[in-house]
Amino acid sequence: MGVPSLSERLQIPPEFPGAGAAQLALPPRDPDHPELTYPIIDKLFPDLPPVWPLVIPAPGPQRPPVTLAQLQQLAIENNPELVQFRADITSMYGDAVQAGTHPNPTVGYEADTVGSSKSRNYQGVYFTQWIKTAGKLSLARAVKNYDVMNAQLALRRTRISVLARVKASYFAVLVAQENVLVTSALVRFTDEVYRIQTEKLKAGWAAAFEPAQLRSLADQAKVLQVQAQNRYISAWKQLVAEMGVPQMPPRPLEGRADMPIPVVTYEGALDRVLTIHPDVLIGRNMESQARVALRLAELTPVPDVYVYGTFQKDFTTPNYINTSYNLQLGVPLPLWDRNKGNIISSQGDLLRASQQMRLARNQLTAQLADAFERYETARIQLQYYRDHILPDLARAYRGVYERHQQQPADVGFEGIIVAQQNLANAIATYIATLNAQWTAVADLANLMQVEDFAEMSDAARGAMGTQDEPGQSNAAVPNRANPLPGRGRGEVRP
Repeated sequence: MGVPSLSERLQIPPEFPGAGAAQLALPPRDPDHPELTYPIIDKLFPDLPPVWPLVIPAPGPQRPPVTLAQLQQLAIENNPELVQFRADITSMYGDAVQAGTHPNPTVGYEADTVGSSKSRNYQGVYFTQWIKTAGKLSLARAVKNYDVMNAQLALRRTRISVLARVKASYFAVLVAQENVLVTSALVRFTDEVYRIQTEKLKAGWAAAFEPAQLRSLADQAKVLQVQAQNRYISAWKQLVAEMGVPQMPPRPLEGRADMPIPVVTYEGALDRVLTIHPDVLIGRNMESQARVALRLAELTPVPDVYVYGTFQKDFTTPNYINTSYNLQLGVPLPLWDRNKGNIISSQGDLLRASQQMRLARNQLTAQLADAFERYETARIQLQYYRDHILPDLARAYRGVYERHQQQPADVGFEGIIVAQQNLANAIATYIATLNAQWTAVADLANLMQVEDFAEMSDAARGAMGTQDEPGQSNAAVPNRANPLPGRGRGEVRP
């Protein structure tokens, strides 16, 4: 067997989808009558069918844009999760009331010495009552009161969490809208480049594979457009589901995906999180609750008092009916059951609860580190893409295309393909980074327990003070302000 030729080695494997496509072949071009090949070229490279455009609701006098605050208010009013947590508070409060309630007395009828020696008997009423001692009812209610406080903290945590999810979904819709606009523009752009190359093929300035390759890029852009439109529809449905109004149709939203982001420092955010986050406060309450529960377990062996009394008519002596009473006072003797097992169990519960606040602080610190990393990375990445990468790639594409037109021997067609792909990929990365940025900002708002983005910067500064010195890596800046350190914007406009 001979050595395979280069052409044989570069054969497309038949397993590849599309490997069986027929080779593009055009008849020899007649310089005097180039129009003879036009029908064949038009058949091979027809105009691309458009993607049916998605109509995004536009604001108007009769349809003002919906603000984020309005969406959050709808969520507060309609989200079933908040209703459940409010119900939990009511349930816990009922448990606390019940835990501190004295036992009910027992009242009944009593007859003594009935049928004894054929004599008459005693008849009357009796009552019994257990009297709780050593303040055990107050301690039991105190234990349950901590559940009430923790339920209230859980409601606050859930409220902020719901609002944070609404924020993230709101910006997901804005980013999806931006993506629809960008991908629609990309479709128009790639279609135009494809048509230009088809015209160049008719003029004899291009090879048949060139418009074919550009058509594949134009088709890929249409796929991205379809994905962007479906993403917008899905993002809106997720937003209204978070608010608890899943049937709400799409509405125009106030704001832009590239609006300025809140300024947050890690130290300020961490100080606030570890101070006011409900998980930290719940952990502190759990330790206090466990101490009270241990004290209750220690006092449980203290005997409760049992009271028994009767009021009876004495019918044993004829013609001499008298009223008598009996009274018993008793206490159980803690000889064997001194509640030792429950005391030991409560000691273990206290040891575990004593670590809950530390555990919550550690977990929140880790969550904040992750959210801040994503926030800071996306912030800087967006600055680079917006101020430098996208303008540079746009300039590069125009330069490559123009030089290919003027000096095709020096700049091949493959340079246009690479430049166009680089620009399209950078735009896709920019859109994805926008979404990642707002997701991170919403996560920070959730951890910092703020309802409004405007509060985030003030909350962080209130905790640690501002840091205005230039060059600090953790000082976030608005999206459309401040170039990157050490990088000038330059005078060349894209």
